Amino acid sequence: MPVVITAIARTDIEGFIASTLFAQGWSVTFRAIDWESLETFVRNNSSDLGSTLLIYGSDLPGISKEKVQQISTQFSQVIGFATNTDENFSQLNQAPVIAADLVSLVRGLVRTPMLREMSHVSNLPRRAKVFALGSAGTHTGCTSIAMNLAMELSVQGKTTLLIDANFRAPSVFELLSMRNTESDLLWKKVAPNLSIFEITQAQAAETDELMMRAGKEFDYVVIDLGSIAGLSNRLTDRRWTSTTTTWSCDLADQLIVISRPDLLGVSRLQKVIELLAQTSIKAKLSFVMNMKTSGKKGEVELAKFMAMTSPVKPMRVKSINKDSRAMLAAQDERATLIETNERSTVRKSIAELASELSS
Repeated sequence: MPVVITAIARTDIEGFIASTLFAQGWSVTFRAIDWESLETFVRNNSSDLGSTLLIYGSDLPGISKEKVQQISTQFSQVIGFATNTDENFSQLNQAPVIAADLVSLVRGLVRTPMLREMSHVSNLPRRAKVFALGSAGTHTGCTSIAMNLAMELSVQGKTTLLIDANFRAPSVFELLSMRNTESDLLWKKVAPNLSIFEITQAQAAETDELMMRAGKEFDYVVIDLGSIAGLSNRLTDRRWTSTTTTWSCDLADQLIVISRPDLLGVSRLQKVIELLAQTSIKAKLSFVMNMKTSGKKGEVELAKFMAMTSPVKPMRVKSINKDSRAMLAAQDERATLIETNERSTVRKSIAELASELSS
């Protein structure tokens, strides 16, 4: 986890920032009360600040823009907040008052290290609604749901982009018999209103710019994240494999968690729910239980699923009946369900989900 130093005079703002970050697992190692104490700490610990984030306020006694510029070279990242009316710091943003906004901003710094004083990407308007799908474990059908959800949104006459961000096992291009190369910098159109794109290591560093462009060009963006096990660690991980997950938790409209009702599926879902309960994210939460058994057994599975997910207050909870034959037929034909078996129960369930998301 990142190490944080605060340098803010207003105790209410500093206390909120320090306690919020501490609750999310960050280590707040020093809380300066004036510029002199900050300089003394930096001088005595200069060799240990290479991975440290400094959060300062414009009200800190003894502060100046010149001093901030000089000391910023000692830290990996620096962010300033306007905590008074000093005209010398008029370009700073007000300090967040919502925990999710603060955590999102700090995660953004970890994702794209730089000196942040001006407005950031989360303030920018976008056209698209963004839905990120994450799997609670393995073999939940997350990719199949993402593909079919994107297709269902596109047949509503809305331009839709499907992004394969499952770095461990990308499969969208293969499932649709499309060829992808490292040199592909633009999305590929596969249907009248549907395009696809795979984020590789080469593009991961440009995640913010990529999503900003997609948000302007499309009505909907569907992201297949793959497994989100160990979510809290990935949200502060600087490796390229975590960039889209971090972006999605902070900036997507919804994070939709996909699970299955068997023994392992329930166990892994419980672990993800426990992590989500302890982790502050801005995206709204939804849950989908895939492969629900038919009949009374399925009713029991759904009741248990709803009870498990209720503590994190999801926006919606859905289920999709198991239909292996329809899914395998679509996979064999390298197509989506609406193209191979539009009357199947699984297709109708995903179409219903698409309708709800677009309303």
